[in-house]
Amino acid sequence: MSSSISCTVSDSLSGKLIVLGVTGSIAAVRTVDLVRDLIRRGATVHCVVSKAAQEIIHPYALEYATENPVVTKITGRVEHVEFCGIGGRADLLLIAPATANTIGKIALGIDDTPVTTYATTALGSGVPVMIVPAMHEAMYCHPAVVKNLEALRPMGVVVVDPRIEEEKAKIADNKAVVMEVERLLGPKDLAGRKILVTSGATAERVDPIRILTNRASGKTGMEIALEARRRGADVTLVHRGSLGLPFKEIYVESAEDMLSAVIVELDSGEYDAMIAAAAVSDYTLDPSAEKIKSGGELTLKLKPTSKIIKTARSRHPELKMVGFKAETFLTDEDLISRARESMDKNQLDLVVANDVGKGGMGTEDNRVLILGRVGTKSEACGKKSVIARAVIDALVGEFS
Repeated sequence: MSSSISCTVSDSLSGKLIVLGVTGSIAAVRTVDLVRDLIRRGATVHCVVSKAAQEIIHPYALEYATENPVVTKITGRVEHVEFCGIGGRADLLLIAPATANTIGKIALGIDDTPVTTYATTALGSGVPVMIVPAMHEAMYCHPAVVKNLEALRPMGVVVVDPRIEEEKAKIADNKAVVMEVERLLGPKDLAGRKILVTSGATAERVDPIRILTNRASGKTGMEIALEARRRGADVTLVHRGSLGLPFKEIYVESAEDMLSAVIVELDSGEYDAMIAAAAVSDYTLDPSAEKIKSGGELTLKLKPTSKIIKTARSRHPELKMVGFKAETFLTDEDLISRARESMDKNQLDLVVANDVGKGGMGTEDNRVLILGRVGTKSEACGKKSVIARAVIDALVGEFS
């Protein structure tokens, strides 16, 4: 049984050098945390700041966070060329926060601040540029600002949209910014692929108040969906939740709801793969229209639910399909045996097997075996983000 074990934190930006351009928005106070989030994923970060930004955050704070000198003005070293010129050191120029003033200057090719000089150089040499606007809502809605943002996109600039709250176009959460950076600088080995992921527990209605469900948290499915997006995929997540994730989410409650949503999606869209990470209820019942009175014994008549994977496979035989097999207190050999039975019965391309009796359901960590049609693809353990990467690696292998 061949395996590769992964138990480390995310290093999705390992080896990448990111120049962070900081301009004069109050959101500049968030940049130290953003720097640390990028570094935690393996990136090296250098900062360039405008004069206005220095009135909000001191360069020493960014130097401390990055462990690199901060560029406050362009000198005879031509720092903008060193990092963002042709053949320069930078993999990305990330301008966060980007003010309306800076956005306008970049759109028009004006470079009268260190940050805009870096931007002009980067756009002229093909270094990727990403901007994260932050300003008052009225400024963000100004026709000229809207026009300038639209002018940047055809130049290849990636715009991370702000959050509109309290009459302000607030800078996007650091997590959202980092994810866009990972997607832009990632391997793009799922670019052009459309992937449907099911996640979490379903719930069967007993009466207007009570439900039958299970312990699944949905963390694994969510991390898989996020990892697929980082790798360039167009992702749809079907689950009993609404998390405001950067892709299409479909809310469902029962197993029947999930089956219906999955079939509608697969039938209407050109999906390349389905990853069935949801812990779907095996049994349902005819619910009571009124609340069942408490205090006495209660007998519920359960009936089996339809199998989503089986139905999806029968309708879409060409689809790459990844199933999950959860068991309790088995040896690896027995776990693999049952996973292979599931693979053969449902014609799966991959099966992710784990022993939830030893942890994994509702926890932060897990250990899984990822089985292909021939042999074991891999073994992964650790945080569910690490598990997700291993699952996506195996799926990429199936496509290639």
